Amino acid sequence: MNEWGERPEAVRTSGNAPQDGAARNGGRPARDRAELAFFTDEGTPARLPAVCWDELPAGQQRHPLRARPMTLGEDWRVMQYRLAHTARGDHRARDRLEAEVGVGLAVRRAFGDAPYHQLFARFGGYHLDVREPFVFYEPARGRPLAALAGRATVKEQERIRSELVLAVRLLEAIDVVHRGLTPHTVRWDGRHVRLPEPCLATRAGHPREALGEAPWAAPEQRAGHGTADPRDDLWSVAQVMYHLVTGREGDPDGPPRDLARLPALGVLSSAFAPTARERNHPAEVLRMLNRQDPLQGRPLPADPLDPGRRAFDDELARKRAALGLDGDPVAETGPGRAPGRGLRALFGAGRTGMGGRR
Repeated sequence: MNEWGERPEAVRTSGNAPQDGAARNGGRPARDRAELAFFTDEGTPARLPAVCWDELPAGQQRHPLRARPMTLGEDWRVMQYRLAHTARGDHRARDRLEAEVGVGLAVRRAFGDAPYHQLFARFGGYHLDVREPFVFYEPARGRPLAALAGRATVKEQERIRSELVLAVRLLEAIDVVHRGLTPHTVRWDGRHVRLPEPCLATRAGHPREALGEAPWAAPEQRAGHGTADPRDDLWSVAQVMYHLVTGREGDPDGPPRDLARLPALGVLSSAFAPTARERNHPAEVLRMLNRQDPLQGRPLPADPLDPGRRAFDDELARKRAALGLDGDPVAETGPGRAPGRGLRALFGAGRTGMGGRR
């Protein structure tokens, strides 16, 4: 049996409204009907009729972005995250949105044809050159891992552990550190995990920002010391697995005291180390799990869409300069912000833009 065998995605169904939107709206009509222009993950300009539903409750928003379910065309249900025009002066939010789009494109470009694309949030489309720039995703299946805390079977624990480490290894291959892995954001549908949207992602080697909550974010990440490392995500995987196995939160600064009594976590023991340099690399942990590294001896192929991305990068840079979004004085960046963390800063020239591969 193919463990990565496809099964129908529950995202294109009949009806006019997303299930969550319909339930929340109590059958009331959509708030707005319009036509949405966007770019697909392949860089193709598209335009579809859009039914916009009420925004999510305040507790489910990604401040300062605004989240709302939408139905595109006949029945394509998506979740849109947009930067409201009232927040256009928030350059940090704009940079993060650009970085999120860059990661979404990079993941789709590298792994869109691979069976393990199911591990990642399903990137749908975006548009950055509009009054309210946005990105949208297809809805995630399953439920947060927190719902299984202390109740997951041994088989489920093993599968979740293996897929989380694999996902971190794949992100490492494209120089991405996710920084958003918690039991409340990672989902499980009974067959596969799915990582959340990469709204906090950065490039490996970039200066860390003070970001994240204990115990899920590594100590160095919370403090904003050093540079981002894929092993930051391994810390998060270890803490998520500890919570899944025990139902408790782990030590925010190092290994839990009962680690030796938890055989399911033995292979992750180094991931609880307080500094990244003390942790094993993702590929090493995969080997310890007796999982083949899918990238071993198989470098990622050259991207035929690079010329188009370079043209997009140039145009994006021109528009950012015209809007005064480049060259922000360091004195105005505020605490925790590193300047220039958008698409170009995240991936460098020639690795971003309107591209992707299914």
